[in-house]
Amino acid sequence: MFRIFKTHIENAIESLNANRMRTFLTMLGVMIGIASITAIFALSGGVSSLISNQVSSEGAMIVVRPKEIGEKKNNLISNLTSSKSFVKSSITEKDLEIVSKNEHVAAAAPLANFSAVVSGEGNSITSNVLATTPNLEKVISLPMRGEDSEFIAESLNSKNAVVGYQFAVNLFGTPDVIGRYLKIKDQQFLIIGVLEKQDSTVNFSNVDFDNSMIVNYSTAKNIIGELQIQQINAKIDSINNLNETDSKISKQILDAHKNEQDFEVLSGEEISKTSSEIVDAAGVVLALVAGISLVVGGIGIMNIMLVNVSERTREIGIRKALGANNRHILMQFLTESMIISLGGGVFGFILGLAFSFGVSLVLPFSPSISLKITALIGFISIAVGLIFGAYPALRASRKDPIESLRYYN
Repeated sequence: MFRIFKTHIENAIESLNANRMRTFLTMLGVMIGIASITAIFALSGGVSSLISNQVSSEGAMIVVRPKEIGEKKNNLISNLTSSKSFVKSSITEKDLEIVSKNEHVAAAAPLANFSAVVSGEGNSITSNVLATTPNLEKVISLPMRGEDSEFIAESLNSKNAVVGYQFAVNLFGTPDVIGRYLKIKDQQFLIIGVLEKQDSTVNFSNVDFDNSMIVNYSTAKNIIGELQIQQINAKIDSINNLNETDSKISKQILDAHKNEQDFEVLSGEEISKTSSEIVDAAGVVLALVAGISLVVGGIGIMNIMLVNVSERTREIGIRKALGANNRHILMQFLTESMIISLGGGVFGFILGLAFSFGVSLVLPFSPSISLKITALIGFISIAVGLIFGAYPALRASRKDPIESLRYYN
C-alpha cells in the first residue's frame, strides 16, 4: 500500500515538473487565498492575546460600564483603539461610591473622558482629557517616565496634570515637560508627570493614554461642569472574592438604578474572553471573504486538471492497457491536485505569516496563531485539492482504454 502511494506521488511530481509554469500559476491562486486567511487569523489572534495579557497582568479586577437596554453582554469592546464616548452615560457618582465602599474593593477609579482645547507655551491642540482619581494608578499599571514623574495629587482642588508621551511631544515638541504649565479654559495646570510611551493604544480602559492628559476628577468637574463617567475600574483584594464582589456590586447598582439594566459589571476574565470572541468572530468573517480567492484558486486547479486529463488521454489508455485500473488512475490525478493545493497552502501559510509580521512593525501588537488554526489551514489546503480535483480525476478514471489509445494530441 505504501509502495503504491509512493509511486503515485513520484508520478505526480514528475508530471507536474513537466509543466512547471502551469503548475506554479495554478498553485498561485491557492497561495493567495491561504496567505490572506493566515494573515487575518494571525492578526486577530494578536489582538486577542494583547487584551488577554493586559487583563491578566492587572490581577483581580472588575469594570462597570454603561449598557444600552437590550444590549447583549457579548457586545463588549465595540471600539478597541480609542476612548468610548456616550451621549448620556448611565454610570453615576453614586455607582462609584457603591463600588468604592465594597469591603473587597482595594481601589476604584472613575474614567471620564472629554475633548478639550489644551494650550501651552503658545501652542494648542485638541486632545482627549481623562478625569479620574489618584486611585487609577492603584487599579491599572501606568508606568511613569523618569524619577521625577508623579501621578495626579490627592488634593481635590489640585490643578496638577499627568500627560501622555505623545501628548507632550505634540504640544511642546519634547517629552521632557515636567514643571511646565498648560491651560484648559483659562485654567492653568502644572505638569507633574509624564507617562512612558505606550506599546499599544488597545486596552480595556478604552483610553489612548499616549495622547491624553490626565487630571483630577473633582478639578475637572469644577471647570467643565457635569462629567460623563464612561467606566469604573476597580481592583479586588483577592481573586477568591471576585465572583462574590461582582454579584454584590451588580445587585447594589441595579437597586440604585431602580431595576433598570443600563449598566454591566464585568470581571477581568469576562473582558478578556468576550473581547477575544468578538475579535475572533470578526476574523472569521474576514477569512470567509478572503476564502473567495481560495475558491477561485480551487476552480483554477479543476480547470488545469481537466486540461491535463485531455492532454494525457493516450497516456491513460496505455496505463490501463498495462494493467492500471480505474482506482489507480483516480488516485494518480487526485494526488496531483492535492500536491498543487497542499504546496500552495504551505507557501501561502509562510507568505501570510511573513505579511502579518511585517505589518505588525507598524501595529501595537504581534501576530499570534494557534496550532488549532494552523491545523485548520492545513486541512483546508488538502480539502481544496480533494474537492476540486475529484471531478477531473473521476473523468480520467472512467475513460475507455481503447478510445484513449486512439487519441492523438
